[in-house]
Parts: sequence; structure tokens; C-alpha cells
Amino acid sequence: MARVKAADGGIRALALDPLRNFKHETVAVAEWGGALVTVRALSAGDWVEYRRRAAELVSAARVEAGLSAHALELAEGEETPSEPQVEVNANVLYAFVLVRTLFDENQQRVFCDGDVDEVAEAFSPVHDRLSAKVFELSGVGLNEDPPDPVDAAGNA
Repeated sequence: MARVKAADGGIRALALDPLRNFKHETVAVAEWGGALVTVRALSAGDWVEYRRRAAELVSAARVEAGLSAHALELAEGEETPSEPQVEVNANVLYAFVLVRTLFDENQQRVFCDGDVDEVAEAFSPVHDRLSAKVFELSGVGLNEDPPDPVDAAGNA
């Protein structure tokens, strides 16, 4: 078995590298003067925080709409909830995704966690495209149904 030579910082640096251990891709952003940025897949901790923030947004939207904070369970035989669904501005969630996963040419995060509201305020089709790439790298298709695991495994 061949040995992998550790980079300048040794194994510790390799193990802690924010990009090396995740799927990532460098993207040229024409709208930003051709700037090269790197986006990476979400970490397990990012996913946990994303889900927490999503649940918080939905609860707040439900309360604002005059509904209970938590969705009702479906009654037996029902296919749709008995309460209306609420609209949530997902830009703040997608801004969170970019804040956690957007890196500059020096492999440093562009934003800190406190920048989520500012990024959400500036959210544009460019930001949307970059966050879609993050989800793609994370194995999530935003506009497609997930494949049937039986079909994907070839066990049909």
C-alpha cells in the first residue's frame, strides 16, 4: 500500500481542512467580475442547524398566520393536512447555507454566522445558483423527486 504524503501542516492540517474532507467545487461568478469562489457540501452540523432554523421559521410563520406553532398530524385516511399551509421566505435558509459553505480563493469562509441576515437581504439569483450547487454537492436535488431506493439499488 502506498503512503500518502501529508501536506505542510501534517495529518492534523489535512484532518481539519474545511474543504478537503467534503465534496466541493470552484465556481466562476460572472456577475462578481469573474471571481472564483468555492462552495462545499453541508456538514452534519450544518444540516442540524439548517433543520432547526427551518422548523423555527415554519413555527413563526404558523403563529403569524394565526395557527398553532406546530402542524397538526394527519388524521387516519387523510392525504392533506386539515390546516392551511403557510408560506415561508426560504431566502434566510439559503443565506445560512451560503454563509456556512462559501469560501474564497484562500480557502477561507467568506462570511461568519452573524452575516446570515445581511446575506438574506442581498439574496439574488446568483446566491440562489450558488446555494443550489451546495445542495447538489450535498446530495440533495432541489427540483426533483428522490429516486426510489429499491430502483436505485436494482432490486426491482
